Amino acid sequence: MASSEDKSSGHSLAAHKELVDWVAKHGGWIADSVTVAQDASRGVHMQVKADLSEAITKDTRVINTPLGVTMSYFNAIDYKCAKGDFSSHGVVFPREFIDAVGKEEATAFFLMGQFLQGERGFWHPYLRTLPQPGQLTTPLFFEEQDVDWLQGTGIPDASVFRYKDWVEKFDHSMSKLDELGFEGIESYTWDLYLWASTIITSRAFSPKVLSGAVEDSDLPEDSVPVLLPLIDLPNHRPLAKVEWRAGEKDVGLLVQENVAPGEEISNNYGPRNNEQLLMNYGFCILNNPTDYRIVKLGLPEDSPLGKAKARQVQMFPELAKNTDDHYYIFNIFYPLLAREGPMEYSVFSPALFNAIAVMQANERERKKIEITEAGISIPTGYGSGRNTLAVLAQISFELIAHIAHLQETTEGLPEEPSNLKQIFAQIYRNGQITLDKTALIISAWSILRAREHQRSESWQDIKVLLSEHMGRIPENHLSDEIMSRIRVRVLERQSLLTKNGELFRLGEIYSLLPEDMQEPSQKCFARILGQATSQRVPKLQTDPQALFALVVNLLAATRRSTQVQSKLSSRLTRWFDFLLEEYPPNVNTEDESDVLEQLGAYARNQNAGTWAEADGVSWLDDESGWLESKWLQWAWRVVNGEMVLIPLDPLQVLATGSPAMPKQAVLYVPQE
Repeated sequence: MASSEDKSSGHSLAAHKELVDWVAKHGGWIADSVTVAQDASRGVHMQVKADLSEAITKDTRVINTPLGVTMSYFNAIDYKCAKGDFSSHGVVFPREFIDAVGKEEATAFFLMGQFLQGERGFWHPYLRTLPQPGQLTTPLFFEEQDVDWLQGTGIPDASVFRYKDWVEKFDHSMSKLDELGFEGIESYTWDLYLWASTIITSRAFSPKVLSGAVEDSDLPEDSVPVLLPLIDLPNHRPLAKVEWRAGEKDVGLLVQENVAPGEEISNNYGPRNNEQLLMNYGFCILNNPTDYRIVKLGLPEDSPLGKAKARQVQMFPELAKNTDDHYYIFNIFYPLLAREGPMEYSVFSPALFNAIAVMQANERERKKIEITEAGISIPTGYGSGRNTLAVLAQISFELIAHIAHLQETTEGLPEEPSNLKQIFAQIYRNGQITLDKTALIISAWSILRAREHQRSESWQDIKVLLSEHMGRIPENHLSDEIMSRIRVRVLERQSLLTKNGELFRLGEIYSLLPEDMQEPSQKCFARILGQATSQRVPKLQTDPQALFALVVNLLAATRRSTQVQSKLSSRLTRWFDFLLEEYPPNVNTEDESDVLEQLGAYARNQNAGTWAEADGVSWLDDESGWLESKWLQWAWRVVNGEMVLIPLDPLQVLATGSPAMPKQAVLYVPQE
């Protein structure tokens, strides 16, 4: 397929027009309404003739490539059937070799053999228009100074993996040819194999384009790459509407949209992100609407997610064939999303979100994991917001780290790229940074709403809060178009979190009590904290989980007090009933706090039950269990499960580029 790699290849417009003539000689053609053209920005390309009086319309066949000029595995085996013949045109490999190495490798070596024929080869008019060895711009052809522009991204590791894989395949193929005594084996070099494999990766079509001429029983679903001269000439444009139509004698390229005079006719390789485009085709697209980042999750087999995935495969064995996890972070402009769906799923793929949800699940959430053929997830319902917020927090930390890492690895690079490879690498890197920043703004927004206790979920309050959130983004940091799209995404899609104010800092939890009970409770907490930390439990002051547990213990004792039960809000009452069901207080567990055990012992020795009454917390009596070790340890287990660590200032990285990620402990309390 034609790509931006051709723009610097040096192949002339004249050579491509000779290719058109060669294809026509064998029965193919391009439509009278189109022409092959060339310019500095698009290289050799196809466009509607500028002097045409009107646009070409949907279903116009603009290219017709006869099957006789296609190149594939079927040529390598001199395939013949009732429907059609595919000649090897003078390049013949032993059938033992073809069967031993497989269809893809046989095709690569067949392409090498045709290239080695030079001008006498049947496909020479086509092959000379392709980028030649040494002219390709995929990462496997990057020099050391070019690779520097890719540091910090996923491409270097992917390139190493592909290089090793191709080396193994090449060595295996060459060993087999040597074993068979193949003549001329010395001409089949590694450099030529690297070229041929890259050409196939970047230009080959699915074997379905040959379905009209190959018997169904001989046509596999994959593993038979097919080169289509002329049809691979148009450049890629994301979302271009085209169709490749297979026939008994030819393959046609049809446009499925109107194309005006003078406009380029584009092909569409599918919704490729810039990493795929650079790895496979050797170019990137600035502001690629179908860009997304593939996220790799570490997955130990004994982890909750590893166990859940193993169980899913046991339940649905066919899933073992699908090795793609679909863990993506989408460009804010990604156009192929479902029209309806949660706002967070429009940025983070559901598979990624649900996978992290399982990884971040607490004990009560893991008990409810749902495993279906469609996926693994934590079901929604009362109390499920904690898991969603834990996912958003974890994603935010990952985004902050990735942004900082990408920005750090640009240090020492020249101010401007010096060649085409570096230009594409810079586009790819900058696109990744922008993608991460927009995703971080979205995740930070959802966390901000969970921290907002004063505003309602009304349209007006949401708009004001969003304006304040967007106002924290440095001026000119992102384009107006991106900023506008973020606002639209937030305002037009329903969040997974429909309620504000479900995350509480330590001092905010008292707001759950009736107003007249808040100040006495805070005084009581402060007295206990002061007494304990100045005496025998100094670590209490620096242990966030223990501090939260102390407050939860106070609220739980309040909930059990018959004096004030009728005054408590339904939110507080329902929450503690829920906690008592999910965390039974009489369950023995190894998960205990030494700090709270020390506090309980100290409280008993000091007759601390009188402290509450002294501060006006008169509703707590001996029967409420206030400061009893059993209830302190119960509160510790509750906090261990219900606490969330969130970024203290997630948008700081936008202003400073600093990788610092201070965390803040907050407690999740669901809305009704």
